[in-house]
Amino acid sequence: MTDTNADLSEDIKSYISVNDVLLTRSMDDENPGNYYCRINDVSQGKIVVTWPTSRGIRLLAHRDQIYNFSFVRDGVPHSFTGLIDETELEPLPQLKLILCSSINRVQRRDNYRIKSIIPVEIYGSVIEHTPVETVSMLNIKTTTYDLSAGGLSFIFGKLIPEGTMLELKLSLPDDMPVIKAPCRVIYSDSLVENPSQYKTGVVYLMISEWEKARIVRFVYRTQLAGLR
Repeated sequence: MTDTNADLSEDIKSYISVNDVLLTRSMDDENPGNYYCRINDVSQGKIVVTWPTSRGIRLLAHRDQIYNFSFVRDGVPHSFTGLIDETELEPLPQLKLILCSSINRVQRRDNYRIKSIIPVEIYGSVIEHTPVETVSMLNIKTTTYDLSAGGLSFIFGKLIPEGTMLELKLSLPDDMPVIKAPCRVIYSDSLVENPSQYKTGVVYLMISEWEKARIVRFVYRTQLAGLR
């Protein structure tokens, strides 16, 4: 059996290195200050950084918060989002991060998306622009096709128009309450292998920090399991 933590760590190291300097910003702060940290280690599939500071003042950070991080590699700015998994004060203040997104140029910030079969309910109303405009109700009980901290997709036997506002209930296998969130359809594409079925993707419109952290941790664990 391969060391899955090591495999994931090596993938991360292809983008960043120990001693790289990161600029840190809160995702929820409209007027964020500039906090800086340095990478101490990449191990167990996580990034270990010094506790971010600004002019000697330490960033107010706690477990399950999600922050934006950016850095410059070969003159090109890159960025990613990271979930604070652990905080340590001794012997030196530092944070351990789980990646929420892939590491990319600043023009892109794609959430890690994994193929995963998780129970999900999708419900709401759909306006159909036929010769006579009609409204049909949806109450879909299915499973996810893939999942990320930003949204999910599922297979359904009917096109759902882009922009449709829906509600979802996602049941993660973590013995925690069902995640309920409003969502918006961003695509609904027929499958090449089965044109009568549509892969439909949605983004979460309102989800708590704690719920997003649960999804990030599930994605992280699934990634490690998939590398075995």
